[in-house]
Amino acid sequence: MGEHQLIISTTHGLVRGQLRETVYGDKFYCFDGIPYAKPPLGELRFKSPQPAEHWVGVRDCTEVAPKCIQYNRYTDRVEGSEDCLFLNIYAKKLETENPLPVMVYIHGGGFATGTASRRNWGPDYFMMKDVILVTIGYRLGPLGFLKFSDPNLQVPGNAGLKDIVMALKWLKQNYVNFNGDPNNVTLFGHSAGSCATHVLISTPHCEGLFHKAILLSGLIMHTEELPNLRFRYAKHLGYEGVDDDEQIFNYLNSLEAEKLCDLKFLTQEEKYQGFSYIFYPSLESTNSPDAIITKDPFDTFAEIDNWSHETPLMLGCTSFESLLRYNFFTTDPVIYDKFKIHPEYLLSSEILLKCDLETKQKLANKLIKLHLGERELQMEDALDIIHLVSYDTFYHPTHRYLNTRLKRAKVPTYLYRFDFDSPDFNLYRIKQCGRGVRGVAHVDDLSYIFYMPESYKLPRDSEEFHTIELMMDLFIAFATKSNPNVDCIKPTVWEPLAANGVRKCLNISNEISFIDWPELEKCKELDKYFEEAGLRIV
Repeated sequence: MGEHQLIISTTHGLVRGQLRETVYGDKFYCFDGIPYAKPPLGELRFKSPQPAEHWVGVRDCTEVAPKCIQYNRYTDRVEGSEDCLFLNIYAKKLETENPLPVMVYIHGGGFATGTASRRNWGPDYFMMKDVILVTIGYRLGPLGFLKFSDPNLQVPGNAGLKDIVMALKWLKQNYVNFNGDPNNVTLFGHSAGSCATHVLISTPHCEGLFHKAILLSGLIMHTEELPNLRFRYAKHLGYEGVDDDEQIFNYLNSLEAEKLCDLKFLTQEEKYQGFSYIFYPSLESTNSPDAIITKDPFDTFAEIDNWSHETPLMLGCTSFESLLRYNFFTTDPVIYDKFKIHPEYLLSSEILLKCDLETKQKLANKLIKLHLGERELQMEDALDIIHLVSYDTFYHPTHRYLNTRLKRAKVPTYLYRFDFDSPDFNLYRIKQCGRGVRGVAHVDDLSYIFYMPESYKLPRDSEEFHTIELMMDLFIAFATKSNPNVDCIKPTVWEPLAANGVRKCLNISNEISFIDWPELEKCKELDKYFEEAGLRIV
């Protein structure tokens, strides 16, 4: 066996990996494209994943596996494969005195796009440390989240989440083969991946499959379903029959996978309302044996005996999450005329789907006044409107969840706020908004966690590289000992949250500080508005 190739035995067969080198010269062992389930093809399309079959001989895991088939809005093409249930394992060392802590990452992308590939989420920074990093590919869009109420069709929904559970079960049996500690696993995700992690913390199917979690800019407080979605979707793809589950299922199952990726059927009015993704995690019947979500997630979090209360947690957001929508709010003056007539379009989809029109408009006008004072909605106030959306979508849900969790949790909860505003290395803001826009947007923190397509080698004495080192120190410390405090933040101490209503966070900026959470006061105002609207806040 050559120096750069190696073979590992797994429960399902032999895999060949390779020794690779990071951009900073760190060596690590890389295994790409290990199958954890049967290919979800033919009769298995839309359905729960099935265990992987054993393979004969040595499976080559030196090439990047295909992502789940999806529409790429940047290239205006359908990319990927329907055969996509693979995971990737990156190990700093394959032999140590004690097995290494494991970190399992769930990628984001609104449950419609994204990939687990190292080409997008390079493990270079993690491989500075003694750790095992795993990334999981899972089904997206209709292939992962279509549902039918007819139990005979065996498509109750959330197949994409069940893919992740299947992967975690495969991994639990195989961590030891890659020098990972099966008793010290951290599940973490970003955006939709964080939402998935948030749900999986609470499902009984995952108890024992991981032991702590990190939520980066994403929570699921409630499920969302557009009315008549499967019928509307089928008609968009050419279906001419009646609204019947079996007929719709048979029609969709007859189509090529590429055709299923055509999701361009939202009306302009729905886009103004903020609906951008269509297939999301949804409620399932309690009769489904592998159901992930059988009640409103907020109700699940409030259960006294939920195992998530025994799961150490680290969570937070960037300091200007919705800045990523800068172009939407600054390029089309028509939307402000629309918002003046329909201020409720600025609200979260949860509220849009729950409240009557009068209640929604009253709530929206209060939120607008909270952020703009007496000023009228206009494009010149775009940044204030974007802040409003940040609270509605990210900060207030975080606040509500913390209020619920801290009444019941028996283990630490650590809150962070990512506020490092680099002019050159907040890569997603630059990509989406241009270099002239400043602020720390959604996804900007991932510039300092993964080596991304736009990443480049930084000087080791730069503030950006020091921020990468800090993020790795915090993450690996939490993954190792459930406590993110490290020497490099001293004399600052990152204290876990208490149930007394005080909210303090580690503010990660050019300097590190432990401060009162700046978003708390407006979140408390939002609490009052929610209560007046009859919406639950805890």
